[in-house]
Amino acid sequence: MIKRLIVAEKNSQANSYAQALGKFSKTGASYIVSKLNLHIAPAAGHLLDIVNDIEPAYKEPLPYFPEEILYGFKPQGAKKSDRDSHLKTIKFLYNNLKKEMAWADEIIIGTDPDREGESIFYTLLNQFPEYREKVKYRLWANSLTKEGIQHAYSHLRPAHETYNFFIEADARRTADWLVGVANLTPLVRKVLKSKGQLQEIKKAAHKKGYEKLSVGRVKAPIMNLIIENDNKIAGHVPKDFWKIEVKDENGVVFANNQIFGGNKNSQSESDAKQVLENLSREAKVIDVVKEVEDKKAPFLFNLTQLQAYMSQHYHFSSAQTLSVAESLYQKKVMSYPRTDSKLITEYEFTYLKANLKKYQELLGKAFSPAYLEARKKYVNTDKVKEHYALIPTETLPVLEELSHDERLVYETVTTRMLMMFEKDQKLATTKVTIDNGKEFSVSGTVILEEGWHNMALKSKKEKEPLPNYEKGQLITVENIIKAGKTQPPARLTESMMLKTVLVKYGIGTSATRASILAGLVRDGFVELDKKTGQYKPLEKARKTIRVLEELGSQFANPEKTSEWEMTLKLIGEGKLKADEFLEGIREEIRETVKGQVN
Repeated sequence: MIKRLIVAEKNSQANSYAQALGKFSKTGASYIVSKLNLHIAPAAGHLLDIVNDIEPAYKEPLPYFPEEILYGFKPQGAKKSDRDSHLKTIKFLYNNLKKEMAWADEIIIGTDPDREGESIFYTLLNQFPEYREKVKYRLWANSLTKEGIQHAYSHLRPAHETYNFFIEADARRTADWLVGVANLTPLVRKVLKSKGQLQEIKKAAHKKGYEKLSVGRVKAPIMNLIIENDNKIAGHVPKDFWKIEVKDENGVVFANNQIFGGNKNSQSESDAKQVLENLSREAKVIDVVKEVEDKKAPFLFNLTQLQAYMSQHYHFSSAQTLSVAESLYQKKVMSYPRTDSKLITEYEFTYLKANLKKYQELLGKAFSPAYLEARKKYVNTDKVKEHYALIPTETLPVLEELSHDERLVYETVTTRMLMMFEKDQKLATTKVTIDNGKEFSVSGTVILEEGWHNMALKSKKEKEPLPNYEKGQLITVENIIKAGKTQPPARLTESMMLKTVLVKYGIGTSATRASILAGLVRDGFVELDKKTGQYKPLEKARKTIRVLEELGSQFANPEKTSEWEMTLKLIGEGKLKADEFLEGIREEIRETVKGQVN
């Protein structure tokens, strides 16, 4: 019988695998499922990290490119006793995995089903190249329930299908280390020291408890975006503008797109008044367009959309939402959270449909389902390549046993899933156009049938429906000039960064954006208003970006970062070589260092 080994990312994951796959025993760190001749051995996340000496970066002329990137143990902890304990643990797990790999005939990758999981496994495997030929399969488990694990184990993927995720992750990690740790951080510190500003930053960091100063390949462009936004707000000069509105006897306001002044043109209030003088006090209804729309339920959540939703409605930070979602995943009641997909496969739809009544009863959402067949907006097996959308698992929690935050996130995700089965929202939209020497229009929407919208948070008050207007009808109107001032751009919020800005530039992934933003706040580069979710740059960020700009560096440029992120994505798809990308990074480091003497 073939001897199989599953390498898990952590002990809790290994335990879940063992419980799902049969009766098991435990020897040391390993779980033994004798019936399957299967061993399951855990790591503890990244057992190995880059350990190259960075002293040359601070003592010798830059750029610093070591001949080889070295990996080894990097114990964590604030105290020496903590670091010693951590080192003992990771060495024990490392040696156990080496022993288990020697025992096995076939090795199955069972780390988290994502790029980082691939990185954890292959970084370890690279220490034991003699076992590479044993790596046969990938266990891709989006759910830690018994059914989810059993389904994944019976549908093992060939290991080569996901290997390029490691190549991408390794290229990203190497680039981030070369840019941030080995070159930009010592370079920026050196420049700031020459300006007499480094000591000032160190003092502020010590006072506030911040990390002194570090510069990252992804941190820098995000800081720059927040600084640019703040500069535009500070530099905004309000300009006067005027618009003409028409109000009828029912108080309904009809609008026109023409703007006098502002940022659009140099027209003035007198130009608006001239137009106003030619308008009649009697208007004719020239068009009434009525449409009925069946509005489908929103997409299922991916992590970014959930983070934005929780930020907008409950003031959760993105890191907080991810942490809670991961906790629910570990408790086996929610699917794998680090997903970019808003789709599920036929397999997930089948179990959701089978358990639909249980979910409804759990949340107190009683309705007669209208859609019991899979619809392409939500279910598309062919388009789910890695992870499916965030949904509840077959295992229902006892809501009272969840923490407040866990319950809120679980109910939010499950409610969004239930909407998929409910009737469409039926809307009646009416657009009325009048003419009193110039055309003005107004639109109104009436909800004819709530459908799934009954389960949605009502963030806005429903508008009053429009009166009945008929084509050809004459109405008495009042013509009004409304004055206004142009407004500065909206301040960037966490929700905006997650939903649009970082996605636009392709910076980070659903798995990393939360931690990047949280890190900028933690390290004292930006300030986050917890009530509004708005970001403001701090002086530490401004000084850092100013140095990079003076050096002519592209590392603070969001557009250039977007190019690099696209390249990394193509590496993950096997379409580009990592070596070419890394050489491009080295060349940009060289150019940045040259800027020091220009």
